[in-house]
Amino acid sequence: MFRFCLSILALPVLLAITSFNMQAPRDYTVADAHSHNDYKNSIPFYRAYNDGFGSIEADVYAVNGRLLVAHEESEITPARSLKAMYINPLVTNLKKDKARRLRLLIEIKKDYTITLPLVLKELRPLRKYFSYPSHPGKLTITMTGAVPPGPVMLQYPGWLNFDVGHLKGYTTEQLKKIELVSADFWEYSKWNGRSELKAPDVKRLKGIIDSAHAAGKKVRFYGTPDTPLCWKTMIELNTDVINTDHLDELAEFLNRKAYR
Repeated sequence: MFRFCLSILALPVLLAITSFNMQAPRDYTVADAHSHNDYKNSIPFYRAYNDGFGSIEADVYAVNGRLLVAHEESEITPARSLKAMYINPLVTNLKKDKARRLRLLIEIKKDYTITLPLVLKELRPLRKYFSYPSHPGKLTITMTGAVPPGPVMLQYPGWLNFDVGHLKGYTTEQLKKIELVSADFWEYSKWNGRSELKAPDVKRLKGIIDSAHAAGKKVRFYGTPDTPLCWKTMIELNTDVINTDHLDELAEFLNRKAYR
């Protein structure tokens, strides 16, 4: 009798794990991959772009009227500008690659009131490629990090999108400015990416994903374990954007459909 009751109690957990371990909900490609802190890899921009990544990230500081790429202020150098590392290569490559679609995720490290005017100015050479509701272009520009509050987002042009950690408190109009929800994985799970993800963690992560999808937004988790099992798990959870620092490995994983 005791064993029977225990089995009944365990059934919801087993069902949760069983329903989670299903085939990927759709076909994922390298276009669903995100090059996290791209400027830190051996060949910024070109490795991710040439591998076919659909999303590339650059962190920026506003310094003397220019946007310089760095993770920490101590790493800032005039040679590493957003223009030289990302804008100019995008101008050149998007002109050649007629079918290419890409998201440039720009993280504001400090003070959006100084940074965003420079973004508007420096990205002008790319304006004909911008993608927004009235202009289905090839390049999506999304700001993350120290983004402005919802009411201020509405002051920026239609091509400038935002990435936030959650959707609570935004009005219907403000939600139109949000393109992506990026959540800190470690706030929801301490999983190491090398064993099976436990049912309670699945439930928490799915809650974030499902709520974002219900609002018509894409989801990315940062701080995830950068392992093949984690990539597969993120896909099975129906995460839209697969985060990585291991570009070639994730590209190969997706190209050979290793998540099937």
